Amino acid sequence: MWPRNLVFLLAILALLAGCGSEPAPATATCSLPTGSHPDFGQKLGCAADFEALAWRPPDASIPGARSSKIILDTAQAEDSRPGALYFLNAEKFPIHYTFALKFLSGKGKPLVKDQGSFSAQEYFSPTRRFLLGAVTRYDGPKLWTFEIAPYDTMSPAQFLTVWDEVVKNTWFGKDLRFHPTSDAVLAMAKGLPPRVKVVTTQELFAGSDFQALNPGVAVGQLRFYAVADLDKKAKWVGPRDVAVLDSVPNDISVVAGLITAELQTPLSHVNVLSQNRGTPNMGLVGALQNKALRALENQWVRLEVTPFDWSIAKVSQAEADAWWQAHKPAAVQVPKLDLSVQEPRDCTQITSADVAAFGGKASNYGQLCHIEGLPVPPAFAVPVWFYHSFAEQIGLPAKVKALQADPAFAADPLVREKKLTELQDYVEKTPLDPAFEAMLAARIAGQFGAQAVRVRSSTNAEDLDGFTGAGLYTSKTYDPQDSKKPLAKAVRQVWASLWNLRAWEERDWRGIDHQAVAMALLIHRGFPAEDANGVALTGNLFDPTQPAYYINVQYGDTPVVRPPVEVTTDQFLVYYDYPNQPVAWLGHSSLVPAGQTVLTGAQVQELSAALGKIHQGFAPIYAKPGKFYAMDVEFKFNSEAGQAPQLWIKQARPHAGWQQ
Repeated sequence: MWPRNLVFLLAILALLAGCGSEPAPATATCSLPTGSHPDFGQKLGCAADFEALAWRPPDASIPGARSSKIILDTAQAEDSRPGALYFLNAEKFPIHYTFALKFLSGKGKPLVKDQGSFSAQEYFSPTRRFLLGAVTRYDGPKLWTFEIAPYDTMSPAQFLTVWDEVVKNTWFGKDLRFHPTSDAVLAMAKGLPPRVKVVTTQELFAGSDFQALNPGVAVGQLRFYAVADLDKKAKWVGPRDVAVLDSVPNDISVVAGLITAELQTPLSHVNVLSQNRGTPNMGLVGALQNKALRALENQWVRLEVTPFDWSIAKVSQAEADAWWQAHKPAAVQVPKLDLSVQEPRDCTQITSADVAAFGGKASNYGQLCHIEGLPVPPAFAVPVWFYHSFAEQIGLPAKVKALQADPAFAADPLVREKKLTELQDYVEKTPLDPAFEAMLAARIAGQFGAQAVRVRSSTNAEDLDGFTGAGLYTSKTYDPQDSKKPLAKAVRQVWASLWNLRAWEERDWRGIDHQAVAMALLIHRGFPAEDANGVALTGNLFDPTQPAYYINVQYGDTPVVRPPVEVTTDQFLVYYDYPNQPVAWLGHSSLVPAGQTVLTGAQVQELSAALGKIHQGFAPIYAKPGKFYAMDVEFKFNSEAGQAPQLWIKQARPHAGWQQ
């Protein structure tokens, strides 16, 4: 379950529902012309003034329904006031700098320099000219809040200067609350006098029940499911179902849309799948009891999820059929197999251009191996030619063709699961070619000795434009010193995972030719003593206007993407483009003592440096003008005997939303 005190991570994906505002009190006097949308105002005298200037806040670490940016220009101080206060039209000026450059630079005022100098001075300097913030209206808890950037280092005295001016110049000033947006800001707030009433994120979102993880529109039959029934395969979710689940599943087959009765993490497996499929996904506490949903159970519906809200309405089956015909997903073309490479290659001999021979995972791993100074475990890859030869020898293409021609297989998911399980069993029980097995064992022994290794899947149907294939296939361990983990078994299990039901459903959904897909193998050392494991994005998914790395890390080997119920992780943003790379802590691990963090400051710096190299190293391959670009990185800190924990980069692939 997504902890309530971390909901603010989802601002762009999950802003609180509703955009209205409370009626102005009888004593309120509007200061802006009715119906106007000016560049700024210097007083908020009524609700209409706020609506004329407010917009969705672009700073994703500060969620809310509506927000107006604030600038107090101390260079315009007078005897009766500490400076000139401006309430910005946040739609026209989503960042403070653009407003300051246009209206507060020159013409008798001090010049505003470039954006980098502005940020370094106005967020971090003790002698700054501008005091920056935002006023946000939260309709859920019916609160007005004042917020500063999570990395802002203003002193309590500076804060009180701008706070008092905002209170005096807003009709809701007496009800204003200060909402600290990071641990560092919260620490500053402890030095403020009692007249500044603080509301924490946990308090602010105590009643929050909606979370838009992947906005979009879906049409299908609204059906309710218990995750336990799906796990036991007592029930099956269909591709035309808008599924309402009692909890967050670890996995789910293709569905038209997803509503979970628990909140999720933005990097949860089911959300990555939803982004990959382009299907809406939302969290709604109490979804099983929601009257609007229950009234439409088992009926054809149209679900729309926006960053602010959601809606659902009944449609006819004819309308549903027409919608599906018009919105059928575009077919994904996988790279044609390159069968000319017929021997393993070291990762340093592979690049991201080798997907056709080594699959997406191994090719991206090879690209990592070319980035100087990056801590990537030594590895080699076995090309798709070996799998293709094995498949031809045991007649797999004919068996797959027979399944595709079976009407019952196409119509009944239970039949599909049964037949595909039989196909996987056939692969897992068929002996490998002895010469191939001996060659592979010798290669592993020569490079890794008696150390256990991970045998990882890598197909030509993953990390593609519009199709990540994340989590579809299996990785296994081969341990030369453990008879229960033999090499042949590991290889066959990984190869067999090409035909698991989840992979079949995903490929089928995107029109991928199953017969055109093959499995390469990526082999590197294992990590038996993990001090920490995590995932990171090299871009700020929540607010691309503020460069930052998003890091989600956990103690030991407890997973971060699919954690146990009520287990939380360390989550934070590293603003690498600012002086001293400030960290905004968004949540803390429940597995370490209070007041401690999973990673040390030095480890955060080491990881940040590696993420920067990865981001730059892959930018020529995946970054495109006007598109969101970030690499999704898996990492570990692993201890060796008598040594300090060492950072290892395990995997990198373009984030699921990289072309959106």
